[in-house]
Amino acid sequence: MRTKRITLMVGVVLAIVMSVGWAGGSKEAGSGAAAAQGTAPVKYKDELHIAVAQEAPSLDLHKNSSLIARQMTSGSVWEKLVTLNSKSEVVPELAERYETNADSSEYTFYLRKGVKFHDGTIMTADDVVASMNRWINGFSVAKQLAGKARFVKVDDYTVRITFDHPAVTFLDVMAGAAQPAAITTAAAAAKEDTKGFMTDYIGTGPYKFVEWKLNQYTLLEKFDDYVPYGDPSKPVDGWAGYKDPKIKKLYFHYVSEPTTRTAGLETGQYDMDYNVTGDSYDRVVSMDGVKVIRYQAGTVAYVFNKKEGVASNIYFRQAVNAALNFDDVMRAAYGSLYELNSSYMDSSEPFWVSEAGSEYYNQHDAAKAKELLKKAGYNGQPFRILVSTLNGMDRTALVVQQELEAVGIKVELIVVDWATLTQFRTDSSKYDVYVTSFASVPVPSLKLYFGPTYPGWTGTDDPHILSLVDAFNASKTREEAKHNWDVLQGYSWEYLPLMNLGHYNAAMAWSDKVENLNIYSGVYFWNVQVRE
Repeated sequence: MRTKRITLMVGVVLAIVMSVGWAGGSKEAGSGAAAAQGTAPVKYKDELHIAVAQEAPSLDLHKNSSLIARQMTSGSVWEKLVTLNSKSEVVPELAERYETNADSSEYTFYLRKGVKFHDGTIMTADDVVASMNRWINGFSVAKQLAGKARFVKVDDYTVRITFDHPAVTFLDVMAGAAQPAAITTAAAAAKEDTKGFMTDYIGTGPYKFVEWKLNQYTLLEKFDDYVPYGDPSKPVDGWAGYKDPKIKKLYFHYVSEPTTRTAGLETGQYDMDYNVTGDSYDRVVSMDGVKVIRYQAGTVAYVFNKKEGVASNIYFRQAVNAALNFDDVMRAAYGSLYELNSSYMDSSEPFWVSEAGSEYYNQHDAAKAKELLKKAGYNGQPFRILVSTLNGMDRTALVVQQELEAVGIKVELIVVDWATLTQFRTDSSKYDVYVTSFASVPVPSLKLYFGPTYPGWTGTDDPHILSLVDAFNASKTREEAKHNWDVLQGYSWEYLPLMNLGHYNAAMAWSDKVENLNIYSGVYFWNVQVRE
């Protein structure tokens, strides 16, 4: 069988169940037409092996925005009070229902009863309050939006949070944050290591954490006492719905080399490659017995250090932005797996897509860059680019170096692995800009770089941008929020908390023996089966 390529075009909602039957409703082995015709029953494996490109710093999602940590554990180990369906609408998960007052300044959540944690205890309001307040305190976006508001217990199965201002986007933040509002036990929430991370990964999801073998793999196992929700006769809808785990063990193997992941997929060592690169894409598409998907998954960003150094000067940032050809930069790492667009938000959230500030996007204007360098008083100091080798990001920096040096900027590259970059970027003395990517989010306030404590320190040199963030967060309606977002994005292209180079396409591939994959802003394995 030749490769089946599935391309999700711009604007298409990413919510598909890839299976013979819908998730939660697949046929049992030995039944139906196969049995009637006397053919051998279908046999399924007990294990799924997924190759991933990097290792997470922690699986504590309250304090960790690492994409791979979410890919492995969000919805599988960890669940939330509310989540998103395939239309990016907020729907209940661990909450049975919720209520909002007239001006969206108060939210009350009524919890599902009988939900079990992986340690066997039953979820109550005490666990939810401890989890949610820890999430607010550890997640700069939630903390900025909440102000002094925190969750309180109403009774054993009811919790509430009351703001001193309208918070119309709060549910979206809870449901779709890059640092998910995961629910754990009160005891686990209180137990942290010296870095402030949780040490016990105890969730309510269909899989429980078992083992993390450093530089090798993370192992999740089916939680036999999982308490599902939703209608078992209906397919999973986005991140919501009936989860029916069938695979006993999920192995996430850390394989940094793209060619090794591709070879492992081809030989059957891995059932899935979660990170197909631009270099590997054509080869993977040509494989027999493999399905491939690509979709707009996030943005590539050069995040400026606004606290100190040469990039703390706005005219210098504008000069860098004016000089570059974003097409050249994106192609260096992503091949054909990217799209140029000035919107900070991705096409999966069309309500929030904005053209504000587009006149400052992809200018490639050397003369303008040189004029701005004069206004900045630039006198040859090195511009230090902190970049990792992950997914070819270092190759983008080589193009940036060449194009900036052509307009007279001295560039110093600091090339490290991803784990080192996440450590270095917290120290403002070590760099002037760092290179990263941001996955798609359902609402603009979840863009982490607008937080004043997030590495890059937006607003350190200009409090006006923080006032625009506050205005967005205090919007009373979604329409008012969209207007405020247009204003904020327009100003951001002048202020430049970062350069938003364009939108990268995620590409993933898996054996056609894998059934019931759930695809919505990522690929999830809650109901997966793998034929032998």
